[in-house]
Amino acid sequence: MPAPPDARVLPRSEHNISRQHIDPDALKVLYRLHRNGFLGYMVGGGVRDLLLGREPKDFDIGTDATPEQILDLFRNSRVIGRRFPIVHVMFGRHKVMEVATFRALDEEDENGGELPTDQDTLEEEARLEEEADLLVGAAPNDDDDDDDDDETEDEVEDISPVEPAAPPRRSKRRYNDRGRHLLEFADQRYGSPAEDAMRRDLTINGLFYDIADFSVIDYVGGLDDLEARRIRTIGNPDLRFASDPVRMIRALRHAGRIDFEIDEETWEAIDRHRESLQECSKARILEEFYRDLRGGAALPSLRLMQESGVLPVLLPSSDEILPRFAEGDELPLAWKRLEILDRRVAEGEVFSNAFLLAMLLAYPMIGALGNLNEEAGGRVDSGRLAYRYLKPITTHLGVARRDNERLFLIAISQRRLGLCREGQPVPGFFRNKPYFEEAHRLFALDMEARGLEVPPLEFGGRGRRSRRRRRRRRPQTS
Repeated sequence: MPAPPDARVLPRSEHNISRQHIDPDALKVLYRLHRNGFLGYMVGGGVRDLLLGREPKDFDIGTDATPEQILDLFRNSRVIGRRFPIVHVMFGRHKVMEVATFRALDEEDENGGELPTDQDTLEEEARLEEEADLLVGAAPNDDDDDDDDDETEDEVEDISPVEPAAPPRRSKRRYNDRGRHLLEFADQRYGSPAEDAMRRDLTINGLFYDIADFSVIDYVGGLDDLEARRIRTIGNPDLRFASDPVRMIRALRHAGRIDFEIDEETWEAIDRHRESLQECSKARILEEFYRDLRGGAALPSLRLMQESGVLPVLLPSSDEILPRFAEGDELPLAWKRLEILDRRVAEGEVFSNAFLLAMLLAYPMIGALGNLNEEAGGRVDSGRLAYRYLKPITTHLGVARRDNERLFLIAISQRRLGLCREGQPVPGFFRNKPYFEEAHRLFALDMEARGLEVPPLEFGGRGRRSRRRRRRRRPQTS
């Protein structure tokens, strides 16, 4: 790869980004870095969205401070990731600002060799590592000592100390070091902002906002592509997609989300490399698939994935689940559900992984069960057949067991709720099930997609109960 080009810099007077639209906690992190002599840049999608007049989903931060220096500046922080560490600065149990040190280009890149994993992918792998650690680790005991308790309010300034949410419990020392032990194993080849920009996936995601003078810095031609409404990879798309095929999914999602055209060279490279997605980690592919569904642009994103041939690679039965249709035709029912999902996400609703998968898989499953039931004269075990229908799909996707079980329950419940359309009552025990709310939520979404009113729920008795009498326990004799 050639050396990073000179930057195009937009001063504050030439762009529309205002600090009023930046998360106050992100500003606290940026300002503290700047006050202590470090570069503080807002990076990636947050800059892109603000320039487009959209509300960013997150505010990632880049700096020339090392992870150790970041930990020293923010005591409400911890390191995640072994291969490439990033720092989570926490402002509550569910609010995190990601701070990453600028990444250097490898010697291979400068000599024209194959590109390694880019900055975005490294950060994603660090998050997946943390999720795996939290699954196997336990939360610390409430009576654990906190080494930071003796710090004063003045030392913390504008950032309140917050305990990390359930870090892995391997030892008390490692819990208190806030992940510093991970730095012993990290690849710490840090570099300049220009090098970091060249490592990112798409040009429109390679923009920086400098808190020092409020300028926008562009090393990769992202500003030109924003003006042209174009999606283009940084560097050779064949090398980018061969190095990390997941970038293809991101390119398609961004094109659908912000209604941009994909550059011809990038589109042709997707066509050549889409089969290589089968070699990627299932966890990473599934995470990207969930992002597509809950990103507020599921319909255009999955439509582009279908047109490019990427969706059949990820989901072999996709044509059965999301039938193809020509431009200008009426949306099939499955796509109408995605349209309503996007509308509800835009209104602020949040959906679980199991619900999102059930929205795609429940009704094709019910259709398949109906056909089998007719062929067998109504003598089929619906639960077992439903499981057999869903299992190959969820196994291919790598769905977690807890999500798989809840997906099955939400999906099979749609047959029960369908009784309401015929004026029949739903068994009374059903409303006490933990998955009932999501099952009814999906039923209501489907009725809206069909253009029908949601029928009122009527609950009958508790259903059939076992007639077997319980044996009384014999009194224990001393």
